[in-house]
Amino acid sequence: MKYLSVDLEACNTFVKGSVFSVGMVLADENFNILFKRNYLINPLCRFAMKFRKPIEFGITKEDLADKPVFSEMRDEFASYLEDPDTVVMAHSANNDMFMFNEACKRAKVKPFEFRFICTQMIYSAVYNVENGIGLDKVAVQLGRAQFTHHRADDDAEMALYLLKHCLDKTNLSYSEMIRKFGITPGKMHGGSFVSMRCNELNDLRVRRRKQAYALQKKWQREVKKGGVITMHLEPRQFELMKCHSKTLEVRTLDEKRRSVKVGDPIYFIRNSQKPQVLKVIVTGIDAFSSFDEVYSSFDATALGFRGVTLIEYLETMYEIYSDSREYECGVVVFHVEVAKE
Repeated sequence: MKYLSVDLEACNTFVKGSVFSVGMVLADENFNILFKRNYLINPLCRFAMKFRKPIEFGITKEDLADKPVFSEMRDEFASYLEDPDTVVMAHSANNDMFMFNEACKRAKVKPFEFRFICTQMIYSAVYNVENGIGLDKVAVQLGRAQFTHHRADDDAEMALYLLKHCLDKTNLSYSEMIRKFGITPGKMHGGSFVSMRCNELNDLRVRRRKQAYALQKKWQREVKKGGVITMHLEPRQFELMKCHSKTLEVRTLDEKRRSVKVGDPIYFIRNSQKPQVLKVIVTGIDAFSSFDEVYSSFDATALGFRGVTLIEYLETMYEIYSDSREYECGVVVFHVEVAKE
């Protein structure tokens, strides 16, 4: 048995199958690497990526002008992917399998036929978490300093190391892990694919949904009792707070908020037809004279913004609070963390 880890990079959000790099790392059954390759491909289109956080590939369209097109590489890829003695894997595999299929359709070549596993899902099952882990964080966790995120062969190699780490952590062989976690590999067939299934992860998600529902009901009862500090958030801000990508809440001061102390709970309420409640604990409080001061004092991501200029930030805040209120009351920043209960 061999292991083949793959990773694909595409260059144009608006052109499906615009693959310009295919990383492949082949290892034997003991995870000894047999080869590591980064196949560069002429995508026959311009680079036009539209992400909230820009990705630096370190490659330009000009660098790819003399590279083969996908149709010329299809059979070489298939010789590795379709080997029945090889376990094919990718991290967040659905994205890569979708790109493989779209690249085949765009190049008008025969689609691939093989089974695959997802190291993202396997990590989630092993570590009992729902959201998985990014490969940049895997590199840190495994102490792999020589790693360039979004370089296809490096990403593929890191996914391979992650599978080995999960097997070592559980002290299981690959076949034992498949049985223990109830894994059914995904399948590429006829230009479409079926995702990998993992019974252990599905059971975890069901348990977490039940826990989240019970916690939501508990927090809603606490709010209904009254005597608590509540703050209303727009859906986007609420979701950012909920997923921990926002850690600060910025408000103008009023009498109710002046009474909040470190260690106190605040209940955020999502403004929508179906209100939700999020309970957080205040871990710190800072006072400022203006939103301008806040913007220059904190990382924009912690404030719930990314790539926003000062003018854009102020326009957003003044849609919520008047400049006279800012001048009269000042601005308070609550540092918060989601309640664990």
